Amino acid sequence: MNAYIRKITAVLSILALAFAGCKKADLAGNNSTGEGLVPFALQSPASGTNVVLNSATPSATVDFTWKASVPGLKTPPSYTWVAALKTGSLDTPLISLPAGLNTVFSLPYARLDSALKAKGIAAGAQTALIWSILADNGSTKLLAQNVYNLIVTRFQDGASPFVLLGPSSSTASVVINPTSTTDSLRFNWTRSTPSGSINTVAYKVWFYKDDAASTPVFSMSSNNSGKDSILSASYAQLSDSLSAHGLADLTQTSGLKWTVSAASGSWTQWSSYTNQLYLVRQIDLFLAGSFQTPNPWDPPTGIQLIPDPRPALQNKMFWIYIYLPANTQFKFTQGRSWNINFGGDGAGNLVPNGNTNLQVTNAGVYRITADIDAKKYDISPGRMGFVGGAVTNVGWNPPSVFPTAQMNFIGTNNFMGIYDFASDGWKMIDGDHWNDGSNSPAEVRSYGSADGSSMTINAGNMPNIPSAGTYKVIWDGTDIKNLKYTLQSWHMYLIGDATAGGWDNASPNLPELTYQGNGVWKITGVPLTGGKAFKFLMVKGTWDYNYGGTQGDTSPMTGTAKEGGGNILVPASGTYTVTIDEYNHTYMAQ
Repeated sequence: MNAYIRKITAVLSILALAFAGCKKADLAGNNSTGEGLVPFALQSPASGTNVVLNSATPSATVDFTWKASVPGLKTPPSYTWVAALKTGSLDTPLISLPAGLNTVFSLPYARLDSALKAKGIAAGAQTALIWSILADNGSTKLLAQNVYNLIVTRFQDGASPFVLLGPSSSTASVVINPTSTTDSLRFNWTRSTPSGSINTVAYKVWFYKDDAASTPVFSMSSNNSGKDSILSASYAQLSDSLSAHGLADLTQTSGLKWTVSAASGSWTQWSSYTNQLYLVRQIDLFLAGSFQTPNPWDPPTGIQLIPDPRPALQNKMFWIYIYLPANTQFKFTQGRSWNINFGGDGAGNLVPNGNTNLQVTNAGVYRITADIDAKKYDISPGRMGFVGGAVTNVGWNPPSVFPTAQMNFIGTNNFMGIYDFASDGWKMIDGDHWNDGSNSPAEVRSYGSADGSSMTINAGNMPNIPSAGTYKVIWDGTDIKNLKYTLQSWHMYLIGDATAGGWDNASPNLPELTYQGNGVWKITGVPLTGGKAFKFLMVKGTWDYNYGGTQGDTSPMTGTAKEGGGNILVPASGTYTVTIDEYNHTYMAQ
């Protein structure tokens, strides 16, 4: 009897537990009957999300996600997205939309807008909602454990998404002339389509500092009063806008981010990307005048001056070493046009956009300098020489440089000198005294180097001459943005199958020329084989420094010496005297 009672009691307990686990729960009380469901939670969008419905993209979606509600036994639930006014209750939802069997509900803008419209929410109105997910497996209905807030703005105006095209995002600097009104930077992007046939889109390009704060700097409407998907901003516009908004230092690179807004009615659509842009503002100054051949007074083919790289003089001071014929007249042009130009009054003052030309009376090499900020200019002898402890007979005494240690002018912004140096310190200098620190156009410029290649101005010395000997030095300003020099322990050899050493640039049998001074090298009594050829080699073991003729293998035994030129043909075997003049670029074998 006791065993029977225990069995009855056990059965009743199981039934009681089953009944308790499957209680039917209406939406209001969350009470359930039948097969149970495991509690679950919402995931996204996060509570407090603000969704503005874009009428130009009705198929775009708001994606709601949640954890799955696992069935008590075997029947998986279907889900319903429910929402109520923030002041209301989910017990009586404002909107109920079937969400399917998965744990993601992608609700199109158009469907959500229609649901809000049906509940009397006005177009363009902002509505604060609460939302959740109801799980239903047929016998049990269960709301998610949490409730999220959602702010929704109904359709009114809209514009479709669009992307930036160019300039593409880059950390490379874009160099612009801050005064040019003819040169421009072109920004473009794909078009944004407005909602509604009567709506239009107005574009604006926004610029921000490329920093952690992304501080707004300025904005510009696109071409055609904001209607085009292109902005052509002149260099002057960009520079003036930067200066007016806290970026007035032209010596500093302006790191920016840029993006575009497309406004249609009350809607503002932002571009899908933001691009980086780094601007370097740099003025270019040119020389144009009667010396130009074949087109005198032609700014597009003018010769560009060296921009002073020193921070205090950037975009202000410019100079050039140049040969000018007698009675040459010239002007400075800012850029390759006459839009901004400078003449002179003959007393060191620049005259902007005037009719007064600058002039030199005698033919010669000149150093011509312009300070376009102070409106001053200077015309001095164009020369370069060696000064320093390594420079015998000169030392650190600039008045002794010329002509004792003077270099040879070999082209615009280009000097070469060959000198017997001692092992000591040295510099190059373009005047017969030290600079006075005035930073004026007439100041003397001396040149040192911190890295043994590029040059510094009026600061520091060159690396010491390593050992006494004859060295060839080239002052090279042909790349006006990279002033540099070369120093070689210099020799001169004959090389080629007409010589004893053949074409082996490391052969110990290469005939060596002797330096005669003033750029001239010479060798006498050297045998050369007829029908063969030769060249001049400056450094053994490399072809980097060599001279040849100007006509390839048919170059005659006398002519113009060209760096890297062609082979020089020997017409008949014999013993020859061979010379080369590096200063005048000539050679002769006889």
